[in-house]
Amino acid sequence: MVTMLQKKIFRDIKENRWAFLAIVCICSLGIALFSGINLYVSTVKNEVADYYEQANLADYWIYKVEVSDSDLNNIRSLTDIQEAQRRKVTDISLPGASGAVLHIHAVDEAAIINVPELLEGNLLDGSETNALLLDSRFAEAHDLSVGDIITTGEGERQKEWLIKGIIRDVEYVYYAPEGLTVPEYHKYGFAYTNASALPDVAFNEIVLTVHEASNLSQEEISNKVCKTLEGANILSRHHQTSYRKVADAMTGVKQIGLLFSIAFFLTAALVTWITVSRMMENQRQHFGTLRSLGYSKKEITGRYALFGGLITIPSMILGWVIARYLIAEFLYGIGITYYTIDATGVTPFTPHFFLSVLCVAAVTCGAAMLSCRKLLKLTPASLMRPKPPAHGHRILLERITPFWRRLSFSGKIVTRNLFRNKARMLMGLVGIIGSTSLILCGFGLMNSINAMLDKAFDETVQYNVEIKLRTPSTGEQLSDIYDTLNSARNIDATMAFSVYLYGEDGNVQSPYLVVMDEGQKSLGFKDTKGNSVHFPEDGAFITPRMAAALGVDVGDTLTAQLLDGSIISLEVANIVDFPLGNEVYMGKTAFSKVSDLPFLVRTLLINGQGLDLNKLKSDPRISLVETKEEMRSNMLIVLEALQSFQVILILFSGLLAFAVMMVLGRMNYYERIRELATLKVLGFYSNEMKRLVLRENIWITIFGLPFGYIIGSLLLRAILDQATTPDLEILPLITVFSIAFGLAFMLAFTMLVNYVMGRKFKSIDMVASLKSVE
Repeated sequence: MVTMLQKKIFRDIKENRWAFLAIVCICSLGIALFSGINLYVSTVKNEVADYYEQANLADYWIYKVEVSDSDLNNIRSLTDIQEAQRRKVTDISLPGASGAVLHIHAVDEAAIINVPELLEGNLLDGSETNALLLDSRFAEAHDLSVGDIITTGEGERQKEWLIKGIIRDVEYVYYAPEGLTVPEYHKYGFAYTNASALPDVAFNEIVLTVHEASNLSQEEISNKVCKTLEGANILSRHHQTSYRKVADAMTGVKQIGLLFSIAFFLTAALVTWITVSRMMENQRQHFGTLRSLGYSKKEITGRYALFGGLITIPSMILGWVIARYLIAEFLYGIGITYYTIDATGVTPFTPHFFLSVLCVAAVTCGAAMLSCRKLLKLTPASLMRPKPPAHGHRILLERITPFWRRLSFSGKIVTRNLFRNKARMLMGLVGIIGSTSLILCGFGLMNSINAMLDKAFDETVQYNVEIKLRTPSTGEQLSDIYDTLNSARNIDATMAFSVYLYGEDGNVQSPYLVVMDEGQKSLGFKDTKGNSVHFPEDGAFITPRMAAALGVDVGDTLTAQLLDGSIISLEVANIVDFPLGNEVYMGKTAFSKVSDLPFLVRTLLINGQGLDLNKLKSDPRISLVETKEEMRSNMLIVLEALQSFQVILILFSGLLAFAVMMVLGRMNYYERIRELATLKVLGFYSNEMKRLVLRENIWITIFGLPFGYIIGSLLLRAILDQATTPDLEILPLITVFSIAFGLAFMLAFTMLVNYVMGRKFKSIDMVASLKSVE
């Protein structure tokens, strides 16, 4: 008996093979998208987390002008502090390497926190005064290896260093100093040496770790440290540049992937549920036959639940292959390009895969079992008779007499059929609305990123070249640089330095404070309402992201602590819409009222075309010369993973739309084949039959498109709200072209399915179709 039922199910699958394959494709896409994105994020996060643990990444960095032995002992004596170590930190230049800069860490004992990982050569033994361990990416960029000699400094400060080992460091998984958007290893690297190698540099940093069992909050630990070391600044792991950059990138992709995947999965699940339910209902006469032959309800229900399993198993296999070898591998190859970690490859499985498979099994098996239970409540005699047609009744449109009278005969038939078969219309609407919203959301992500870049580089950034100096200088010291740039239309000098900002509830941020002339023309500031604003005589500008992170608003006062420990108060003069970066800006006049620091130039912003920059690039005082075009291209590199991710979203949305339309078209055709045969007997031509049947798909598509646009806009807004990072703000936008293209895309799928199904009308077997009930 069991074997007969199993054979029966396989025959049913063969008869409905195209609908079965379409459902398998829909379920596979849902599994692949949800698990593939999470597979990529989980792989990178686990690799980075393992690296952090192995190298003992610090929990806090403490900066002070000079750290004495007693300062270190005082920190070590604090409760909840596990380990603490002091270091010398300074920058040294390499004149012979195109003015590159090495960020040097020097320790007087073996590193126990932020332990560098040796890739080649040997570690330092603690006695060398002219040896160092060099950053692997910097060494690769300059073709350096173990045993080579590099020269740093100039004149009397010139010194030769032996490269004793090649390393990578847990502090610099993503190393982009000086405000760079992407790492530039030809210009910047890091190194480790012994403290005795830098006798003129004071210990100025403490790194520490906290016991895992500690219940102290970040605010409480910061307060303890500040009370112990007066004038010190403390930075937590979550605010350290490399850690934050990696975490923000993973959070952004995960949030976008999660929300989009859930929306995709819900659409696929609803379409699958309705389709499987309809396929089961079309088996009602077979159910009646089986019941008449003596099969119990339990046997029939159990065996037809196998139908859901037969959908789940191939969906699971195909979904895993797509997730593992297409989505995750593709994103992994792009995403870790600039991460200095050991690329071990994508892990095979994550819990998200099994969760998605479980959801697919619940949908397919659940729909099959519930449909069986519903049908088996009827008697075998009732089941063996065809399902009686729905009771005829006037629909709402019939009550609108002027409209109804204008409809043709075929139009009235199509309209009645649409509202008579509510399940089929619901499935079509769900599929169309879901697919349209996902496609428009994918296009909207592209539009939003491009709009953000256009706004940043066309409206906000109004200069053409940015020049960063190695050390702050006075205007007189830069007179020759000004002479070189005499053909520029405008040059704005800025002073920038790191500060610690303390807001409400102990919230802390570590942005750059940028001081500029009140009449500057390089940056176009606008408030959140779009009105142009200029520097006031009091107060500073902050971004909406900074305001949210610190819990402040216009008129509130922030406490800013400089790296030397001095404190200044900053009033929030306005919140400006600044899409790139998260700095604090203020005018010279306002800054002079809260600080006695002299104005020293750190960056020059130049507005002008056709400037000769080659001489400036070789100037040892200049660390970076970057044009607006280079800044934009670097930002596109940062967003490369996100843009690749958008392509995946649009591709999967298009495949879902096609699969949904195919299921809808075939269901509409096979459920009405007796009706079509009757029309053919009555003398209707194929084109007339198509107008009566296939127009329903077109109308369902037209009805669903506006709702798809609305839901797509809401989904895009929700995704970008979650994906916005402190350094990047992307506002939702779907252009008219994208809307038109997305809607045309859906209509094209509908017309393609109608064309495919319309070809079947010529091959209808009228006798077999009309006798199908018998």
